[in-house]
Amino acid sequence: MGINGGFVSSNLLTLDGNNWERWSALMKSLLGAQDVLELVQNGCEDLGANPIEVHKTNFKELKKKECNPMFYIQQNVDSNRFEKISKITRSKEAWDILAKYYEGSDNVKLQSLRRNMN
Repeated sequence: MGINGGFVSSNLLTLDGNNWERWSALMKSLLGAQDVLELVQNGCEDLGANPIEVHKTNFKELKKKECNPMFYIQQNVDSNRFEKISKITRSKEAWDILAKYYEGSDNVKLQSLRRNMN
């Protein structure tokens, strides 16, 4: 995985429904390196990004910054997962949808049990 000039190579792990734990760990590392992980975890509101209170240029800057994590998340999910988040515009909401689906699913629990047994 290379980060060159702000762009990330497209050979990152794709979320396919069976690899949530690994995918989410890699994405957290990537988003942290791009300095947008806090935005994904807390959303714009928690960063003081109320458009009424923030100067217009600051809001535009934050909105532009919001596009980065959405791009990474959308780029690294398969078509089934993409459909779940395709209409979402905020990275926190997209992340929360995926996390809720996988962290509570029997698939992830079964994967964890298998790892623990080995």
